[in-house]
Order: sequence, then structure tokens, then C-alpha cells
Amino acid sequence: MTNLKIAVAAALGAVGMCVATAAYAAPDFSGVWMVERYYSTGRMRTVDGMPPPIAPAAQKELDYLDARDKAGLQVIHNTMMGWPKGLIQASRGNFDFEIFQEPKQLSFFFEEDHQYTFIYIDAAHPANVKPSFLGDSVAHWEGDTLVVDTIATNGETPLNSIQVSAKAHFTMRLRLVNDGKSLENIVTIDDPVDFTRTWQMKIVYDRRPPGEHLSESVYAENNQDLPDLSQAQ
Repeated sequence: MTNLKIAVAAALGAVGMCVATAAYAAPDFSGVWMVERYYSTGRMRTVDGMPPPIAPAAQKELDYLDARDKAGLQVIHNTMMGWPKGLIQASRGNFDFEIFQEPKQLSFFFEEDHQYTFIYIDAAHPANVKPSFLGDSVAHWEGDTLVVDTIATNGETPLNSIQVSAKAHFTMRLRLVNDGKSLENIVTIDDPVDFTRTWQMKIVYDRRPPGEHLSESVYAENNQDLPDLSQAQ
């Protein structure tokens, strides 16, 4: 009888563990995604509906670039030379990207010029992190939302036509919406050089159909954006 009680208790315990595991299973972001056009490059959709709080020096640079463009002069951006765009800007382009999810890591692979980045879950930033185009990203779960903290970008990546500074700090809150058909990204941007205050941008991506794969898109091949440096002034 004692052995029977022990066996029943063990079985109930195993069931309890399975239920607990199912209850706390992380949402699965794996798959191929494409930004909704409303949130794509060229549009910065703030959460509060107000224009981004662009700092005077950054606005002066934007006005200069706009004046050159209207005058028919060449406007050269780093990305036109094939430089990486950074995670947020790359995810807003008209190219697919794919997420591979593991318990302790989220891997992003971008169709555009084969950029990639990794987000480490329940990890800490390195003590002496080296600045890079895509920065260093760590994350943790808050319920069904993955909170991603990104630092150490190198000051060479854009947010539309604004070159974000090396002091920029990004926090992304990723969660599935629309019955898992869409992925919402609320980005908090703290860049004391280019913006006058911290602000939030919203991006929504749609899940591509099952079986969808990334295509090859090499920036240097048949590139129509390569600048005519003879026009640079």
C-alpha cells in the first residue's frame, strides 16, 4: 500500500511539473517576419502620436540633407555604401527577416545583405563590451513579453535619416499579437545626443506563411543606390 501511495504521489508530481512547465512556456517567436508597411522605413510611428523629439543639432543635419535632396544634389548615407543598418532599422526595411528561438537565445537573420544579430536571454552585458553596428543585446521575460536591452552601438547606424549616437540605449518589448500572426515591438529610445528626451516607437511585423524562406539579397550586386562621389560637396 505504501509503495502504491508513493507511485501515485510521484505520478501527481510529474503531472504538476508538466502543467507548471506548460503554464510558463515562453511564446515562440520563431519564423519569418515582414514589417507592416504602416511601420516601415521612412515612418517613425511614436506611441504617443507626437513627432519624435529630435535635438536641434540632429534637426539641422536633417534640414541640410533635405535641402541637398531638393536641390538635386547627392545625399550620401552610410547604408548606401553597404554599411549595416542596425537591428531596429533593418527590421523595418522591405525585406523579410527570420527569428530562431532557443531557451537562452534569440537569433535574428536579415534577408537584406545577410545581417544577423543575437539576443542572449537571462544574461548580462559584458563588462567591457566592444561597440558594434548592432550593439550588444540581452533580454528577460516579463510574462508573455520579451524585454530586450541593447547598448554599445557604434554611432554609425541610422534611424531613418538620423544617425543615432554611440550613447544610444534601446529597450525593445516584443510580444505576439493578433493570435500569434503578428509580432509587436515597442521600442524605447534613449539617445541624449540626437533626441531631447526618451521616447517610444511602435513597430508591428506580420508572420509570413509556413514554409517561407529568406532569399539572397546582396547589397553590392546591381546596387542602384551607390552614390556618385563626384557630386559630393
